[in-house]
Amino acid sequence: MEYYARSENALGERETINHHLKRTGELCADFLSELGFSDWGLVLGQTHDYGKFSSSFQQVLDKKKVGVNHALPGAALLQSMYKGTINAKLLGAVVASHHSELKSYSDYEPEIRKSYFGEGANLDRQNREYSLFGKNEYQQAACEWRKNFKRVKLTSAPDFEIEEDPQLSQMLFERFLFSALVDADWSSSAEHFEPDYIARHSGPKLDAKMAQECLLDVRQIKQQTSSAATDLNQLRDYLFDVCLAAGDQEQGVYTLTAPTGLGKTLSLLAFATEHCIRWNKRRIILILPFLTIIEQNGKDYREIIPELLEIHSNVKWTEDTRALAERWDAPCIVTTNVSFFEPLFSAHAGECRHLHQLSNSVIVLDEAQSLPAHLLDATLRTLKLLCDHYGCTVVFSTATQPSFQYRPGLNWQPQEIVPNPSALFAATRRVQWNWRVDVPIALSDLALELSVYNQCCVIVNTKRHARELLRQLLDLRSEDEVYYLSTDLCPAHRSDMLDQVRECLRNGSACCLVATSCVEAGVDIDFPIVYRALAPLDSIIQAAGHCNRNGSSPDGLMTVFLPDAENGRLYPTEEYGRAALCVKTLLSRHEIDCSDLKHIDEYYQLLYSPGNGDKKKLLDAIWNENYEETERQYRMIEQDGVQVIVPYEGKIEEYRSICKMLDRQGLTSDVIAMAKELMVSCFDEKQVKQNCMPLYHRSWETGTEVPTGYYLLGIPDFYDKKQGLHFEKMFDGIL
Repeated sequence: MEYYARSENALGERETINHHLKRTGELCADFLSELGFSDWGLVLGQTHDYGKFSSSFQQVLDKKKVGVNHALPGAALLQSMYKGTINAKLLGAVVASHHSELKSYSDYEPEIRKSYFGEGANLDRQNREYSLFGKNEYQQAACEWRKNFKRVKLTSAPDFEIEEDPQLSQMLFERFLFSALVDADWSSSAEHFEPDYIARHSGPKLDAKMAQECLLDVRQIKQQTSSAATDLNQLRDYLFDVCLAAGDQEQGVYTLTAPTGLGKTLSLLAFATEHCIRWNKRRIILILPFLTIIEQNGKDYREIIPELLEIHSNVKWTEDTRALAERWDAPCIVTTNVSFFEPLFSAHAGECRHLHQLSNSVIVLDEAQSLPAHLLDATLRTLKLLCDHYGCTVVFSTATQPSFQYRPGLNWQPQEIVPNPSALFAATRRVQWNWRVDVPIALSDLALELSVYNQCCVIVNTKRHARELLRQLLDLRSEDEVYYLSTDLCPAHRSDMLDQVRECLRNGSACCLVATSCVEAGVDIDFPIVYRALAPLDSIIQAAGHCNRNGSSPDGLMTVFLPDAENGRLYPTEEYGRAALCVKTLLSRHEIDCSDLKHIDEYYQLLYSPGNGDKKKLLDAIWNENYEETERQYRMIEQDGVQVIVPYEGKIEEYRSICKMLDRQGLTSDVIAMAKELMVSCFDEKQVKQNCMPLYHRSWETGTEVPTGYYLLGIPDFYDKKQGLHFEKMFDGIL
């Protein structure tokens, strides 16, 4: 009897199980070769669909049955071949999970025994029939399998017990195995219907030398066209040259500590390209915390590496780029903290599929201080594992380098790229500091104070404070002088608003920008006067990066103030507020010099020393090797907002086209891609449900409409040209 793995393709051909297992084994072995575990990949590929050697599964292909569990028998086969070893457990868990969520072997062990010995009803936990049930069926399947495949002698499993965190290390290794098998299985299956699938959906190899040549050309153009002060340009050149030279150093964990405005964007790429040339790294991965940074930096990086692939929620995919993004197969990837880190702690096949592509890469974390404190230990230890065992080099870049060594129990000893970063900070002092945090100031008084400046920027911690300050300033200044920036503006609106602000700054026009922290990192604006509400020290220093950024005047003025609490809570989260209070504590000891790295180190010692580590539920999930619970607890953003498509007047034709598409076909991936520039994340779900139209996905199979969590704002009055999406009463005739 011939056994098949796949139904007919366009040519009417079925794929045999033997062909599928062989091809999946080849791909999986190739994917794990970078780790030195190609033999493990071969075994995973050749055993994962062993359960399809059954009449039960063949009836699925003939559409006589549905819901047959064919994954679990492969784990039983592995157990019989590698009895009781760690190899059998690791491989078995991955094979049993390859069509669902990753679980540890102990979760599957009772089911494996039940299926193999034929105990009780032939049903798994989801009431699916096992494709093989009882010794006789297993033995018949084993005879078929052994006609083409045999037991492979395996490389020894890693010794997880010698690691700082054995459970974390073992879980990461299993996810890499899981990733390689899922990608190989899905790719092999796709080849049956699309023979050139791998060729079409594999990116080009990194040409690090060519990328470096392009980088040097871009650098030369920037040198020739820069309007910054001469001494500042000299410091930028120095930083670039230092990073380029450092790329020749050993693989490992590095920090790049340099003031804001010194061109770290290109300097980081100088290190990465040189390191790839020296150590034959195959990929550069640039991780940025905010979409606002990616919008600008992605353009800069693409000039140097045209094949760059952006992976984040605002990308408009084509069919080809979507497949590349699913596999992360590109020479250079720009992504967010969420897109990079959450899959490293995920249990889902789709999210883990690309993980094996991370090996042998240079990974750059820009704005490293943005990593959430409640996930910090697991995050840093995982990055260290990527360096120690997966051939990666990681760079932590920021103007406010966190002193992670003060986290209790964390072994943190990175190598600094800049020989004397303190000298860089001393040489780039360009602001006078005014600390006013002892006495709260009413927002009305603050607006009056700001009204006398020709050009100024004020950054506050909450949208409520930003809106109130906007209202006060519009009573004191002309409407065309006041600008507002927060995540209540859709991406297209934010981009246009920043262009208007930059134009004012260039031509000397009056301009007062009210913003939330979304303006701090990665936004290139230069004000002579900046006010910042009391915040964590890294946020304050990021804000100062917008004050006299290009050194065009002898000194800028940077004022840190404490808002009056009568306008609502002062801080967006408890963690944020605790960090802000550490700044006040430090100020009670002495005035803070934000150009003195010793003061920044002292701040982080205050922040980390009390011993507040990762949240307990995450620690427990890792200790118990519970993959699904680990995924639930490892969330970079604790609260998800609902997505609202808004009628921004700058893109009104696009909005109307989206509405027409929604009327015709409901919410589809194409509509979502088209609407990314017009989406706002809103956390007031009650107001959204009252004032917006829910969007549905139309299921053509069932004829039903499925809720999506997306909404359409059909009332233009709730999207304002100044403050974006809001559900408050309109300002009286002003907006």
